[in-house]
Amino acid sequence: MKAIYSIAEIEQAINYWTGRQAADSHWSLCPSARVLANVYGEMIYRRETSIAAEALDAEQSQAVETALHQMELGLAP
Repeated sequence: MKAIYSIAEIEQAINYWTGRQAADSHWSLCPSARVLANVYGEMIYRRETSIAAEALDAEQSQAVETALHQMELGLAP
């Protein structure tokens, strides 16, 4: 696991999940993208360019780690 994630990595993970999982409804994000969108929005609001891994909860960590790992392996859509 990385120690710090950039805002670009969080955005990439959101994009990964929106291409992989179905949303709950036409206007919502899938669950994995939604937990990361909360982090992303907070980072924008606070004008942060990175976030420490320990600041993420277990669900957020799993979502970002899985997405980034899959993209690294070339398994992204």
